[in-house]
Amino acid sequence: MSESAFKYVATTANFATTVVEASRDRPVLVDFWAPWCGPCRTLMPMLDRIADDYGGRFALAKVNTDEEQQVAAHFQIRSIPTVMLFHQGQVVEQFVGVQPEQAIRTLIDRHLGSATGADPESPAGLAAQAEAEITARDAAAAGATLERLAARDPEHRALGSLRARLAFVEAATARPDVASLRAALERDPADSAARHALAAHHALAGDYATALSEWLELMRRDRKFEDDLARRSLLSAFDVLGEDHEFTKSYRRRMASLLH
Repeated sequence: MSESAFKYVATTANFATTVVEASRDRPVLVDFWAPWCGPCRTLMPMLDRIADDYGGRFALAKVNTDEEQQVAAHFQIRSIPTVMLFHQGQVVEQFVGVQPEQAIRTLIDRHLGSATGADPESPAGLAAQAEAEITARDAAAAGATLERLAARDPEHRALGSLRARLAFVEAATARPDVASLRAALERDPADSAARHALAAHHALAGDYATALSEWLELMRRDRKFEDDLARRSLLSAFDVLGEDHEFTKSYRRRMASLLH
C-alpha cells in the first residue's frame, strides 16, 4: 500500500493519534494483517482501491499484527484479516475474513451519511437496504428490495453481486445446520444438495476459498445437479468477488479445465 494523507501504517506507538483521535474527524478503517496471511493479500488491494475511490472521505490504516502485537492483543485480534471501522473514537463496525467489495462499501457508507441518507428509494439507498437484508439473511425482504432496485436501475453495479448473495442466503437458510451438512457429506460424499448448501454457508461467511472449492468439486461430481447449479454458483461467486480477484482468475481456469 502506498502511503498518503488517507492511507498509512498504524503502530502501537501512534495508534491513539492516527486511528482513535483521527476518527473524530473522519472514519478510519483499520486492517489487521500479516505478511504470511493469504486472505490478507487478497483483501489488501481491495481496501486500497476503495480508499482511493472515496478520495479521503475515510482513512485506511494498516496494522501488521506480527510487528504490532501489543495493539493486536488490546483489540483481541484472533483471526486475520480483521477489519475494524473507528468513528468518533469508537469501533463501530468490524468483520473477519475477505468480504465482498459492495458489502465493505455499504459498511463504510453507513458512517458517511451516504446511501441510506435522504432518499431510501434511490438506487444507492435500495442497494444499501438490500445489503442489510442479505446480511440479516432476510431473503424475502431482500428479494423484494432487489426487484425495486432492478426497476429503478437495471444496470446498477451492485445488482449482480446482491442477487448472487441472495441466492446463497436462500440455499443456506433452507439447510441452516452446518454441522449436519458436514456429517451428511462424511456419510455420503455424493450428497450434492448438502455440498451446495455447505458451499453457500462458506460464501456467506466470507470463506470464498472453501466455497469455490466445494462448488468446483460438486461440478466435477454431478454436472446435472439442479440444472448445472454448481457452475452457475461459481459464476455467481465470481460476480461477488469481481473479475480482478485472484480467486476468480484461479477458479475460472479450473472450471474451464473441467468443461473442456
